[in-house]
Amino acid sequence: MSQMQPLKKPPGFKDPTIPIQMPPRKVNLPPSFNAQKKKNRSCCCRCFCCCFLIILILLLLLVAACGLFYLWFDPKLPVFHLRSLEFTKFNVSESQDGQRLNAQSALGVELKNPNGELKIVYGDTRVDLKGENDINMGAGEVVGFVLENRKVKVVKFVMKSNELLYDDSIGKLIMNGFKNKNLRVSVDVSTDIGVGYKGWKSWKIRVKVSCGSLRLKQIENGATPKCGITLFNWFDLN
Repeated sequence: MSQMQPLKKPPGFKDPTIPIQMPPRKVNLPPSFNAQKKKNRSCCCRCFCCCFLIILILLLLLVAACGLFYLWFDPKLPVFHLRSLEFTKFNVSESQDGQRLNAQSALGVELKNPNGELKIVYGDTRVDLKGENDINMGAGEVVGFVLENRKVKVVKFVMKSNELLYDDSIGKLIMNGFKNKNLRVSVDVSTDIGVGYKGWKSWKIRVKVSCGSLRLKQIENGATPKCGITLFNWFDLN
């Protein structure tokens, strides 16, 4: 007996067990909604442009004010000189950790304000005295002060050191150098400076001053070298 053939589905037949999938309907937004969206975008763009223009105008005004200030006052940096160095104590002693340098000294740094109308405002100022092989020979500090226009001032620092020497030969070297006055020393000054005019004062900037390596005999003979100034830790004005 031959097998029965399945009946063919007539054209246009739809199986009721298969769910009918409706095509996605496009939602037509009202014209007022699209207009409000464009209006909000336009307001944001205008606000951004206004803020940008205000900032640009303020920057231009600041640059113009700085230019006028420079042309009117012609501001100049202070001038530093190493003026004096006198040791009241200098010896190398033995300790449990090794040799130590015990030193006390009085150091004078001359500050000159070359400005005709501006005073120079100093923050707290620190001085470090270094010997050969970068040996710490003392440090001192003074509180902030103001140096009036066209004035010169010698600032005195009291220096003390109790440095541990990393090599016994260093102790002998610096003692011999101290006795024959051939010991080389250098001075580093760290401070903040600003300018002032009458009751107005500017912000301060960080300044590092380096007074080059000199022998003790040169200082005792009256050598007063001009010290180099470094601004912002990178702009060298030697």
